[in-house]
Amino acid sequence: MRTFKGLTSLIILILCLNALHGVNEMPVIAYFQGEHHGSMFGYSMTSLDFNHDGIDDLAVCAFAYGYEYGETPTRGKVYIYLGGTDFSSTTPASMTLEGNYNDVDGRQVRAVYKVGDINGDGFDDLCVSVTDHVNLTESYAKLLFYYGGTPDLGVPDHEMPLYDFYNSYVRVYPLGDVNGDGYDDMGFYYTHDPTRERRHSVIFGGTFEEQVLTSIGEISSSYASCIHGIGDINNDGYDDFTSAFATPQSNPTHNLIRLYYGNAECNFDNPVTFLYCQYGVSRGSKPLGDMNGDGYADFMGYITNDGMHIWLGGQDINYDVPNFNMDPAWYGGDFQQALAYGDFNGDGYDDAAGAGLGRGFAVWLGKRNVNGTADLIVGNQGYDYYGWRLATGDFNGDGYDDIAVAASHDDSAPWAQGTYYGFVWVHAGNAQLKDTTVAIDDPAIPSVSGDLLVKLSPNPITRADNTLNIELQSKSPNEHEQVAIEIYNIKGQSVLKEVYQSQLDARTYRVPASSLANGIYFCRVTCGKQQATGKFCVIK
Repeated sequence: MRTFKGLTSLIILILCLNALHGVNEMPVIAYFQGEHHGSMFGYSMTSLDFNHDGIDDLAVCAFAYGYEYGETPTRGKVYIYLGGTDFSSTTPASMTLEGNYNDVDGRQVRAVYKVGDINGDGFDDLCVSVTDHVNLTESYAKLLFYYGGTPDLGVPDHEMPLYDFYNSYVRVYPLGDVNGDGYDDMGFYYTHDPTRERRHSVIFGGTFEEQVLTSIGEISSSYASCIHGIGDINNDGYDDFTSAFATPQSNPTHNLIRLYYGNAECNFDNPVTFLYCQYGVSRGSKPLGDMNGDGYADFMGYITNDGMHIWLGGQDINYDVPNFNMDPAWYGGDFQQALAYGDFNGDGYDDAAGAGLGRGFAVWLGKRNVNGTADLIVGNQGYDYYGWRLATGDFNGDGYDDIAVAASHDDSAPWAQGTYYGFVWVHAGNAQLKDTTVAIDDPAIPSVSGDLLVKLSPNPITRADNTLNIELQSKSPNEHEQVAIEIYNIKGQSVLKEVYQSQLDARTYRVPASSLANGIYFCRVTCGKQQATGKFCVIK
């Protein structure tokens, strides 16, 4: 009898797990692989609207492209797959940038980064890290910046030379607009030659001026160090960020994480000591968007054995205690580069996605009462280092953000031969993704956007279009309620607001668009207690 009860409990547990994770699916819509064995295709990866058409594109770097065992060095290569309604496994790389290093001189292409809108044109920009070799002993690290809107990667819009050494520890992170000047800024982690001093700096968009945050000798020799933007967590109009590193104490597990509030004066002299400890911590924070829809940016602070510690933004944040922990604690290969956010089901709440190295990826859906229990878990595709990198974006232009997951390298296949090219899978967001944990963790409070849908046209808006048509679909319209329509630019700044009286027989509203500059915009519609958000692009 005891055995029977145990078996019954196991069956019930399996059924519950299937009910929790089986109702949601994100099917694969595209699959890409490197050009040869050991190319490390997907070693770094990001998403941005590179060709400025309103649809996200996927940028992938094959760190070891060109490598042949015992014969040739790595040259590296960047591939850009342009998004579109026909985005699929047959989508070719429309643009590439290939290194030409020959073991003596030439260029090595090392990584790709999204750095935000550093030139203020309304579109995110791309950074490519390279090393230029002059001879056997002389080499220079360099950052190449591309503002997009071009058919190739031949000539960067800006080059930033670093220092005369082979710098394998350069890391670049988007910080958002920390000083509110209209240009996004970058976090920069590197080793300064000849002192080998590790540094954290802010590189300001528009001017590329550098402001060093760490004092001389403050950061230890540990390479596990990063500086991450976390969004505008106190909603004051300035984006905030954290820096994380091991201090040069006798105990190598001395961890220090600081939180910096953005401000117009660029005064970062008195940061919040977010964490200072000697126990094991995965250093580094990550932005999670606005998961609970309250207008404040939320973020992952750091990771311990208890999970990924999440703080919800607000005016009075208790940094000692997280609001909840996200489980499983999946964030990819290193530097939390496989934890990202996007709206995967189009409900107006930001969702989180994180990959577990060699395990799979998980999705946490945003909602009014967001919690840390995963609403979907997708298992490993059967490859080593699956989940090394993860990127999110709406690659097929259907209004739902998608998830790209990379398996760039392995430990099993011999270097001399094999078929491990490096692989990337793209999983499609969709409206069927639902919160599966309401009965477990959340009060049954419906989403504010649950009864209201919005359709925007034309999208994108071109030179010939003077108005944006906003079609509302509501299950419970009320002719006595006003309809408020507000347009925000990609920085979250309100650029237009109109208020109308709701009518049952008129569900399409026309907003003037002639004054909108090129860029990506969000349209938020509020009707009584209902609210919905849509995204559109202006190209003139």
